Amino acid sequence: MYKNIDKTLAYRVFSGGPLVCIFTKSSKDVPDGMTAAWSCPFDPDVLLLVLDKDHTTSENIRHTKKFVVVLPSEDQKKTALDLGSVHGRDVGNKLQIKDVKTEKSQKFGLDVMSGALAYFECELQDEMLFEEKGICLSKVVNVYVKDDSWDDKEECFNPGFKRTLHHVTGSTFCSGGELV
Repeated sequence: MYKNIDKTLAYRVFSGGPLVCIFTKSSKDVPDGMTAAWSCPFDPDVLLLVLDKDHTTSENIRHTKKFVVVLPSEDQKKTALDLGSVHGRDVGNKLQIKDVKTEKSQKFGLDVMSGALAYFECELQDEMLFEEKGICLSKVVNVYVKDDSWDDKEECFNPGFKRTLHHVTGSTFCSGGELV
């Protein structure tokens, strides 16, 4: 038997991909980070993100065309929630206000969450699509993974690596098939 649920809950059943945090810098050099639940691969070297067009992060992406997509681990749930709980335009330097531990991305030099599983330095690929629909095609320039989590021979994460987060609703997440 199946149960028919409200069709507006379809996104909760069909998770779009792992939760990600996106890091940018404003035209005034203010670092910013946000959490996004709708992400997936589009091409082998292109990520697809769906972002609110009015967010500070979106404005920064439109301005600089460069940003970093971070793949947080299960134990970074609090930081992901913190980044999603306030708007940068309301508080200024959100990373400082929320005491987010950061390091610089290797090529772009943007502040990114320390200790994440991986991060992707990206450039905006389709400005018109982003402007009109909030769909951010993110051309990967570089991808970095934690040394101890990657198997070079198999070209994938090692068995037992820290699990990714998937947003369910509110402050509820799923990781490895379990609610966290």
